Amino acid sequence: MEIDTMIHSICANPATYQKYNWTLGDKFKKTAKSELREDEHIRSQGLAQMRDWIAKSSHIKKCRTDALFLLRFLRTKKYSIPQACAMLERYLTIRQTNPVWFERCDINDPEIEAIIDGGYIVPLLERDDHGRQVILSVAGNLDLTRVSSALLARVHFFVQEVLADDEQSQICGYVHCIDDRELSMKLIGMWSLVDMKKVVDCIQNAIPSRINGINLIGLPSAAATFLELCVSLLSDKLRKRINLFRTVDDFAGKMNRKILPKEYGGTVPMADMIAQFKERCRQKRAQLLALDEMQIELSKVPGHCPDSCRRDLEAGMIGSFRKLEVD
Repeated sequence: MEIDTMIHSICANPATYQKYNWTLGDKFKKTAKSELREDEHIRSQGLAQMRDWIAKSSHIKKCRTDALFLLRFLRTKKYSIPQACAMLERYLTIRQTNPVWFERCDINDPEIEAIIDGGYIVPLLERDDHGRQVILSVAGNLDLTRVSSALLARVHFFVQEVLADDEQSQICGYVHCIDDRELSMKLIGMWSLVDMKKVVDCIQNAIPSRINGINLIGLPSAAATFLELCVSLLSDKLRKRINLFRTVDDFAGKMNRKILPKEYGGTVPMADMIAQFKERCRQKRAQLLALDEMQIELSKVPGHCPDSCRRDLEAGMIGSFRKLEVD
């Protein structure tokens, strides 16, 4: 798999744009056409219209306009130009208003590296039978004395950013597999309702990613209320994509076992998967850090209000999981 490591220009209105070249096979052309309505004409038209919108949007000061970046949004929104542009605007806004989640996301950051090394989250090396990127998260691999909700959100968004320019993933999507067997009330208690709603809103409306499945493994009965709240914040579309598995064997039986870590019935040890992912992070390090230079003028973003999320919660869902007793 070829990894894009170029440091792309963030000029919002460049004199010329880099030409796009299709690098995937005919199989993915058919998938893109059937699932996203994408063909060469639609893709070229979509890129041109988004670039024109960015150039004419005076509040967007600095932004990548290369094809791989813009196709994140066009493919997530199935080439609805207004929706793709709105998501890009929200993406730039959320990055700028939540720097603790997004700025200086770097594999050389000791906190991020420790969580990756610990095996909390790792993209699997091989795709599932539908060509989708599978991301495994393991709650039991966290050192809860060294993490916070902000750091966990930061790591999740970092992993997504590392993967985001991969075209096969843009077309086929992602499956998130979450091993909750050791999910504790202490971990749940790190999350306030405000932060939970912000993260979910970010995932659904600001981060371009085609999430085609969410597999929850071994969720403790004590976490049922937490799950119900999380699900209530999701769109109907995502709710229908949640699958619950009682055991690892139940989960592995629904997957192609060979793609799973050895610890889950596959062949490649998780440590090897982590090492390969870290190398990918290093290759893209400069490119990822350059994203911090993008800029949007917040005062001119339609409807932007930094306290809107908190007000929504105060209107109906007041409270915090921090009030729960912890283990």
